[in-house]
Amino acid sequence: MVDASRRSESDWQGMVNEFVVCKRKLESKKEALLILSKELDTCQQERDQYKLMANQLRERHQGLKKKYRELIDGDLPPEKRNQVNMSQLLKDSRERNKQLSEEVKEVTQRLAEAKGDNKLLRMTITRQRLGDEEVGARHFPAHEREDLVKQLERAREQNELLEHSVRSLTDELQDISSERSVFQEKAHRLNLEMNQILGNDHIRLLDVDALCMENRYLHERFCHLQEEVNILKSNLMKYKNALESRKNCKFSGKPNSTALTGVLSAKQGELLLSEENGCSLPLTHQSISDLKSLATALLETIHEKNMVIQHQRQTNKILGNRVAALEKKLKTLEHTHTHISIILATRCMAVSNFQSQLPIFPMAR
Repeated sequence: MVDASRRSESDWQGMVNEFVVCKRKLESKKEALLILSKELDTCQQERDQYKLMANQLRERHQGLKKKYRELIDGDLPPEKRNQVNMSQLLKDSRERNKQLSEEVKEVTQRLAEAKGDNKLLRMTITRQRLGDEEVGARHFPAHEREDLVKQLERAREQNELLEHSVRSLTDELQDISSERSVFQEKAHRLNLEMNQILGNDHIRLLDVDALCMENRYLHERFCHLQEEVNILKSNLMKYKNALESRKNCKFSGKPNSTALTGVLSAKQGELLLSEENGCSLPLTHQSISDLKSLATALLETIHEKNMVIQHQRQTNKILGNRVAALEKKLKTLEHTHTHISIILATRCMAVSNFQSQLPIFPMAR
C-alpha cells in the first residue's frame, strides 16, 4: 500500500509538472497567435491601402488620358487650355498632398506597431530569463522590467564606448613608445657623432645628457651663490652704516641707540642680557631704546641664520639630485658598455667565422 501511495504521488507530481509545462506552452502559443493576428491585421490594412492607392492611380490615369485626348483634338481655345492646365496642376497637387498625408498616417501607425512589438519582445525576453511568469510578475512589474532592459541597453552602449576608448588609448601608447624608441636611437647617434667630431676615445662616449645635467647643476649653484653674495653685501652695508653712525656719535659726543641695530657680537649681547646689568639698568628712554635695538639685532641675526640654513638645505637637495642623476647615468653607461661589448663580440665572431670560411689557396713555388 505504501508503494502504491508513493507511486500515485509520484504520478500525480509528474502530471502536475506536465500540466504546468502544457500551461506554459499554451500561453506561449497564445502569445504567438496574438502576434500573428496583429500581423494579419497589419497585412490586411496594407492590402486595403494598396488597393485604394491602385484605384486612385487608375482613376488618375484615366482622367489624364481623357484630358490628353481632349488637348490633342484641339477643340478647346488657348485660354481654355491654360485654365485646364492650371486646374489640372492644382488637382494633382491636392492629390499629392492627400497621398503624402496618408503615407504619414501609415508611417505613424507602423511606428506605433513597432513600439508595441518592441515592448512585447522585451517582455518575452525578460520572461525567458526569469523562467516563471508569475514569479517575474510578482517580483518585477512591467514598468520595472522595461527600466531594467533600458538600463541594460545603456550599459551595453557605455561598454562599447569604453572598449573604443581603450583601443584608442592602446594605439596612442604604441605610438608614444615607438616615438620614444626613435628619440633614444637619435640621441645615441648624436652622442656617437659628437664623440667622433671631438676626437674622443671610442670606449669613452661623450654624452649630451650628462653635459645638459652638468650645465643645469652649475646654473643652480650659480643662482644660490648669487643669493648668498647679495645677503653678504646687505650685511656688509648694514655693518658699514652702523660703524659710520657710531663714529659720528663719538665725534659729536651724543649717544645713539640706533648704532646697536644689527651690529652686536655674542659677548655684547651676553653682557647686555646678564642679570647684573639687567637689574642695574635704569628705566629710562635710553635703556628702553637699547633693549629695542638689541631685540631687533637678535631678530635680524636669527633671520640671517634661517636664511643660511635654508640655503644649506637647498644646496643639500641639489647635491642629492645630482647624486641620483649620476647614479642613473652610471647605470645607463653600464648598460651601453655591455651593449657595445656584446656588439663587438658578435662582430669579432662574425669576422672569425668569415675568415674560417675563406678557402686556402696553395702558394705558388
